[in-house]
Amino acid sequence: MGKRVKSAMGDGALSRWLESRWVHHVASADYRAASGVMRATLVHIVGEDLTEHLKRIAAPVLLVWGSEDHDTPLSSGQAMARLIAGAELVVLEGGGHFAYAEQFAKFRLHMNRFLRAGGAGSGRRGVIVAIVVVLGAVAYGAWRAVFALHMLQQDSYNNARYVKWTLAKPVARWLWPKVGEAKKPLAYTGRAWRILGVTWGLMVLVGAAGLYARGYYPYMAAEAVALAWPFFTVLANVLLAPVQSAINQGFVRQAQRRLREYGPVVVGVAGSYGKTSTKYFVATILGEKFRVHKTPESFNTLLGVCRVINGNVKAEAALRPEHQVFVVEMGAYQRGEVRETAEMVRPRYGILTSIGPEHFERFLSMENIQATNYELIEALPKEGAAAFNCDLAECEVLARRTQHTRVLRYGVEEATAERALWAEGIEHGAEGMSFTLVDRDGRRQAARTKLVGRHNVLNILGASLVALEMGLTLEEIARGIAKLEPAPHRLNIIHGAGGTIVIDDSYNSNPIGAAEALRVLGEFKTGRRILVAPGMIELGTLQAEKNAEFGRQAAAVCDFVYLIGPEQTRDVARGLREAGFAEGKVMVCRDLGEATAHMRGMLRAGDAILFENDLPDLYAE
Repeated sequence: MGKRVKSAMGDGALSRWLESRWVHHVASADYRAASGVMRATLVHIVGEDLTEHLKRIAAPVLLVWGSEDHDTPLSSGQAMARLIAGAELVVLEGGGHFAYAEQFAKFRLHMNRFLRAGGAGSGRRGVIVAIVVVLGAVAYGAWRAVFALHMLQQDSYNNARYVKWTLAKPVARWLWPKVGEAKKPLAYTGRAWRILGVTWGLMVLVGAAGLYARGYYPYMAAEAVALAWPFFTVLANVLLAPVQSAINQGFVRQAQRRLREYGPVVVGVAGSYGKTSTKYFVATILGEKFRVHKTPESFNTLLGVCRVINGNVKAEAALRPEHQVFVVEMGAYQRGEVRETAEMVRPRYGILTSIGPEHFERFLSMENIQATNYELIEALPKEGAAAFNCDLAECEVLARRTQHTRVLRYGVEEATAERALWAEGIEHGAEGMSFTLVDRDGRRQAARTKLVGRHNVLNILGASLVALEMGLTLEEIARGIAKLEPAPHRLNIIHGAGGTIVIDDSYNSNPIGAAEALRVLGEFKTGRRILVAPGMIELGTLQAEKNAEFGRQAAAVCDFVYLIGPEQTRDVARGLREAGFAEGKVMVCRDLGEATAHMRGMLRAGDAILFENDLPDLYAE
């Protein structure tokens, strides 16, 4: 009509005034509130016949109309309700064109009723779609939960650390994690199955609740399961904590009964580094006189030791009644953990190998590290003895503090009246090392070993000192030293293909051990010296500087360096640059496979390659 007025009277001021008055009295509120472009759009829509479109609508529809809507009369809503199959028309009495806003409380009640009744998924087709969506989400969440459990297990089931790790890189570790071949596969232990079962159960429960509530709730449930899968695993671990604690206590009581029944002499080994090697050396040397068993590999936690005692391991790794001596490595991530293990096994002898910044990120201070390792010494009886590596000032402080049991000191530095055993004349050769054992009574015994590294001499001395206390002669000890093999992945010397020499020091690097490994690499003069390293982890506030220091140390020894992981090795690379190491001799690789593939084309006979540290899957980039 406005167009007809304008056509009849022209485009003058009078026609525009008449048009505006006509719009004011006749046009709908939507039209009056719209801009010029939107008015044209509204005119187009209103003028279009939507009858056939309305007939084709298959989804559930709720029509809400105000009884006093004069802009779009109720008759229009009634006509739409007739055209849309199954449509529901709700009339809000007294409501105008914007009745849904004017009577929002009533509108919300009708909307919630509609949705709960299945408005977003009513009818057979809607229900089927909702079920398929929920089942798909649960299946996806269950699959991802295996990855979450794997990572949680690698971090000792520590919920807080796993959540922090996940949120540090949410896209790569949460929203779309890359699942490839793992260095250390998920161990499907009883605890792992319990967590996985509860995780899956929670996901099914949420999905079923959504389907039961109907409406839009199935889709909300599906979204929750599909997106929050890491936290379902964490929640399962939290819910199972009381159960796991009760199970753990049962394992501990069983282990204590078995130890009382078998009655072996227990030797405990603790320290920031050198624990595993010293454990192996104690077992080998004492084997010259006793039937000895040791905790295998890195079974150094309370439950790991329980498994060995209770026989929940391979037959050859289990403690048996005929064993006279049981050597127990005691590791920890926080204060109290060494004490728990020591109280269970009740050691007579203890060796404190070192105090250093290993796992500083977890312990937060050197005082906590020192106190935790000293828990082994605190558990020793009066008739026992504690052996301290007193080449380290931190260990000497603890030795002077100890009053409740006998104190034995060892070292390779200058001999003192307080030392019970030390080494002199250490020489390195192609076949290993030779040195002389000297005890406090002046007795001397030549010893040879295929092992390398000054730190291994210290580990041998700690083991030898306990052997002396248990009645072995220096001659018997020397025979045992000659039989020593390196602990797995701890400065193992391997003669590789094509005349190369591989130094495998890939287990759990620490600043002092890494420096010693570089020193050993520097002993090889037959070819180029090559380092392959991903840097060191769990050093907290010390990590950046310790890795940079490692880089500077490597620059003084190496001819080529392969850094594994661009982010993880950033500080090692910085240390190399600071020391003036040529950038052309540094290659940063995504993973070990890329580094080894590149090395194959450049290695030649006589080259020595040090593999220093190998990080778990948690640190893959």
